[in-house]
Amino acid sequence: MSADVTLPAETARPARRQTATFGLSWRILGLVIVAVMTAEVAIFLPSIARFRLVYLEQLIESGTLAALALDATPDNMVTEQVKGSLLAHARVEAVVLLEPNKPKRALMNIEPRPEMQGFNLKDRGALGLILDALEAMARDGSHLIRVGGESVRLPGAMVWIVIDERPMRAAMYGYTSRIVILSIIIALFTASLLYLALRWLVVRPLQDLSAAMVAFRRAPEEGGPGRAPVRRNDEIGVVDHEFQILQRELRASLRQKSRLAEVGAATNKINHDLRNMLSTARLLSDRLARSDDERTRALAPTILNTIDRAARLASDAIEYVREKPSPRLAEVDLADLVDEVGVALQEQGEENDPNLLRSWVNEIGSRGIARCDRDLLYRVFINLGRNAFEAGATSVTIRARRSSGFLLVEVADNGPGIPASVTGQLFRPFTTGGRQGGTGLGLAIARDLVRLHGGDIALIASNEQGTLFGFTLPMA
Repeated sequence: MSADVTLPAETARPARRQTATFGLSWRILGLVIVAVMTAEVAIFLPSIARFRLVYLEQLIESGTLAALALDATPDNMVTEQVKGSLLAHARVEAVVLLEPNKPKRALMNIEPRPEMQGFNLKDRGALGLILDALEAMARDGSHLIRVGGESVRLPGAMVWIVIDERPMRAAMYGYTSRIVILSIIIALFTASLLYLALRWLVVRPLQDLSAAMVAFRRAPEEGGPGRAPVRRNDEIGVVDHEFQILQRELRASLRQKSRLAEVGAATNKINHDLRNMLSTARLLSDRLARSDDERTRALAPTILNTIDRAARLASDAIEYVREKPSPRLAEVDLADLVDEVGVALQEQGEENDPNLLRSWVNEIGSRGIARCDRDLLYRVFINLGRNAFEAGATSVTIRARRSSGFLLVEVADNGPGIPASVTGQLFRPFTTGGRQGGTGLGLAIARDLVRLHGGDIALIASNEQGTLFGFTLPMA
C-alpha cells in the first residue's frame, strides 16, 4: 500500500516575525522627527527675531544715508520729488536723524504720530525681540511703526524711521518657509539615519529574540532547528546568548521531567505487567524443576519469551526516559542499513517461532542516501519492524523517495491494521496500538529519534489490508 504524502520536516518552527502597523521602528522614527522639529522650533524663534532685527538695522542705515543727503543742500531742504526718491530708495516712509551738536535732519512722507507703535532697538532684549517678531508675523495688512536705533556710520547719533511692516512681514514669511523646508529635510535625513541604525542594531535583533521567545513559549519541549549565535558583545548580544543557554537548559529539564512524569504515571501499569509476567515464569520454572516430563520441558520457550517481554519493557522504559544523544550525521546507505535490520528481525522471529515465516522486503534501491546517524536510524527501523511483526504482519516493505527536499521513507506492512480508537494518540508513550504484549514505547522512541534528525514521523494509512508509516530524513 502507498500514499502520496509529504511530511513536515519540523514540528515546531520559530514564530514568524510580525511587523506591527506602528511598531517600535516607526515609533522611533516618529520620536526622532518630533525631537528634531522641536529643536528646529527652538532655534527658529531667536533666528526670526534676529532676521527682523537685521532687517530693521538695514533700514536704519539706508534711512541715515537718505537723511545725510540733506547736508549737500545749502538750506538742508530738497524738493518733494527728490525727497520721495530718497525715501523710496531707503524703503522708509520717514526718517529723522538726531546727531549731537547738529541740527535735526528729517525726510518725511508721513508725519510720525503718537498712536504709532514704537520700537527702540537699543532697549529691546532677546525675549522682547522674539515677542516683537511673533507679533509682527501675526498681523495682517499695512501697519506703520516707528523704529529707533543707532547708525553704524554715525556713532552716537539716534535715527528714527517710520516704515510699513508689510514688506518686512513678507520677507519674514519667506525666511520662515526656507527654515521650515530645511528643518524638514534635516529632520527626515537625521531620522532616517537613526531609524536605519536603530533598526539594524536594536530593532531587528529584538524582533528575532522575541520571535524565538514566542516559539519557545508555544513549544518549550520541542527542540526545533535552533538559531545561530549572535556575534556581538553588547547588551543585546549578552541577552541573546544567555537566553539561548537558558533555552537549552530549560528544554532539557522539561524533556527530562516530562518523561519522568509519563513514566511515573505508568508505573502501576508497568509493575502490574511485570508481576504477571514474572509470576508466570516462576510457576513454569517450578514445574520444570519438579518434572522430567518432556512435554513440560517444552514449556521452556514460553518462559524465555515471557522473560524477554519483561526485559524489553524495562529497557524500553529506561531508553525513553534517558536524554537523547546528539546525532552524529554522516552519509548513510539506507538500502544496506535496511538489509541489516531485516537480518536481525528475522533472527528474532526464528528464535520466538521457527515455523513462522517473516518477509522483509527492501525496495529502497541505490538512490536511498540520507544524512543521518546510522545507529539511531537502526533503532527506528528495528522498532517499526518489530511492532509490525508483533501486531501480526508477515511482510514488511521499506521504500524511499524524494519529496520537497527531504527523503521520505515508507514502512508498509500487511498486518491487521491499527484500531481507529488509538490512532490519535499512537505516538504517546505506553500506547500499544491494540496488540497484546507490546510496551507502547517503540513508536514514541522512533518519533524522538527521527525528530533529532530534523524530520518527523506519521501514520499515513491503516486498515484491514495493512499499515503505512512514513518519516522524513535530510538528503545527503
